[in-house]
Amino acid sequence: MDDIRSGLKKNSVLIVDDEESNIIALTHILSPHYAVYVVKDGQDAIELAEEYPPDVILLDIIMPGMDGYEVLAALKASEKTGNIPVIFITGLSDPDDEEKGLSLGAADYISKPFSSAIVRLRVHNQMQIIEQTRQIIAKEIAERSSRERSEFISRMSHEMRTPMNAIMGLTAILRNTTEKNQRDDMLDKISAASNQLLRLIDDVLDISDIEDNNLRLSSSGFSFSGMLRSLLEIAGHDAGAKRQTLTTVIDPSIPDTVVGDEGRLGQVISSLLSNAVKFTPENGSIRLNAFALGVEDEVLSIQVDVIDSGIGISKEQQEALFTPFEQADGGVDRKFGGAGLSLAISQYIVELMDGWIKVESEPGKGSKFTVIVRLQLQAPDTTDDDRASLDGKIALFAEDVEINREIVIAMLEDTGLRFECAENGREALDMFRAAPGRYDVILMDINMPEMDGVEATRQIRALAAGEGARVPIIAMTANVLKSEVETYIAAGMNDHVGKPVDYAKLISAIEKWVGWEP
Repeated sequence: MDDIRSGLKKNSVLIVDDEESNIIALTHILSPHYAVYVVKDGQDAIELAEEYPPDVILLDIIMPGMDGYEVLAALKASEKTGNIPVIFITGLSDPDDEEKGLSLGAADYISKPFSSAIVRLRVHNQMQIIEQTRQIIAKEIAERSSRERSEFISRMSHEMRTPMNAIMGLTAILRNTTEKNQRDDMLDKISAASNQLLRLIDDVLDISDIEDNNLRLSSSGFSFSGMLRSLLEIAGHDAGAKRQTLTTVIDPSIPDTVVGDEGRLGQVISSLLSNAVKFTPENGSIRLNAFALGVEDEVLSIQVDVIDSGIGISKEQQEALFTPFEQADGGVDRKFGGAGLSLAISQYIVELMDGWIKVESEPGKGSKFTVIVRLQLQAPDTTDDDRASLDGKIALFAEDVEINREIVIAMLEDTGLRFECAENGREALDMFRAAPGRYDVILMDINMPEMDGVEATRQIRALAAGEGARVPIIAMTANVLKSEVETYIAAGMNDHVGKPVDYAKLISAIEKWVGWEP
């Protein structure tokens, strides 16, 4: 079959004939222009065309076993071969035979004895039709891609400008506001708009990682019920604003500690809760159920249902629901916001967790999203080097932008963690080299003058003193693409926290690597 595989790199013709003289003549006529391969009976023709579909088939009618009419019927009945043009080339010259062949779906009919010129022209005509069809399909795909790209850009512009408008407008008003309650309300709204914008950026980056096959999961022990409580607290606040009822049932048999990617699983459930609140009218109801399905080989299967009394989704809309950039209600001027990314991302994450996600819904009757994931029960062992025993922890913080240093230090002001700051990688390296046992953790920016964070990390790891190899180094940077993070880990960093800095993620990373709790 190797000759067939190589032949299919250009336009190909399959000759089906039991007469050796016909095969030799047809091969001589067509081989200068096309890849030609041959079979001598109908069943072989069907099997070969299924596995290596040719561009055109030349088919004899009178053959042992299956005749040409039967072969054509079988080819047309198959999804793989139904569109391949078949030219009958036969000694049957009666008009009734030609009519029968054409009525069964043959593209053309050549009578024997055949002319070399006629054979070449008839095959050439079919090849031209194939090429024109391919060009039409390619044009349609390109036009559809262009429309989708334009719609996506328009949607992204709309979705990003909405929170940006809120942030900029409220900030301007805030400058002239002195009443405390009003200021607090505006700050809450600015914070909410900032989080909305950040989630959108994260979704776009996640889709980029998915398309590049770079999205990966981490694995650590976490409290499943604790994660749900945190998510429900946020969703409950949003539901309360719409006077919705949010109820929860959590199976008590789910262990308190499971092992997996808490952040990614939380992202999936948070997206489902957020959508339920968004698409459920005021005074509606939302319910979250979580059940343990069973344990096999220390792997726990968990089912999470998010059920709402919202607007519902039609069957047609459900087909595109997990496709990136698609929404059930579509269009920039739709009633509900969103970029149409979260469900596509959720499906990918759930499949990485060896699970699946599905939806059951009818318009006007609400929706039920079901997620099943599989999580380990046993957390990996930790050693004394991984986690040390609260007081007087000192962080070396390498960051060249002063306001970024101020924000992080202010965030952690009440935790007791002490900071010593460097304004570039060279200064951080010098400070660590001067006191290698002093620092419990290094928070390292990446893009800094004189020496960037990657090079500073490499040189710290290369120091002869043992502390250079042991000190945890956490990247803190706006560079959050998976490929970039992998570069930092390869340079010797232990973890990564993206900017804008999320307080909970920063605390979690420090606790994970230092064994420190605020």
